[in-house]
Amino acid sequence: MTPYLSAAQVPCEARRSADVVPASAEVADALGVEEGSPVVQRRRRYLDEDGVIALSTSWLPKELGEAAPELTSTGPLPKMTFGLIEDRTGRRAVKRRDVVSLRSVPEDVAPLLALEAGTLALTMANTYWDQYGQVTEYARDFMGLTRELAADYDLE
Repeated sequence: MTPYLSAAQVPCEARRSADVVPASAEVADALGVEEGSPVVQRRRRYLDEDGVIALSTSWLPKELGEAAPELTSTGPLPKMTFGLIEDRTGRRAVKRRDVVSLRSVPEDVAPLLALEAGTLALTMANTYWDQYGQVTEYARDFMGLTRELAADYDLE
């Protein structure tokens, strides 16, 4: 089994998309906006020689996409999302919450993971808050089948 790799370690990042989309109920709840409100969605699929490592999707409030238009382009960002947001808006990420869970693979995600819709997959959701207590980004990663999720922390 190949372990989960961070974006910096992935040998091949295959597919990217970025657009303004209507917020699903899950995304609206996480971002504190009305369901159906326009939000920025960025999606990346990470591959290696064994197949799909992960499908990572991030959602941000639309006004952040207006302040940082790179968020709606498919190209790589000049720095991590929260760094770009801080540079453009002064809103600094100060808190992150990770939730690991098993989720059924949604129909729109299934082809990108090479799995059947409804298959249980390991996921991790991340929520980032700024210094004002407002959510700046919500993300959910669906791990490829047989992939592990690992995190290392410095405790000093």
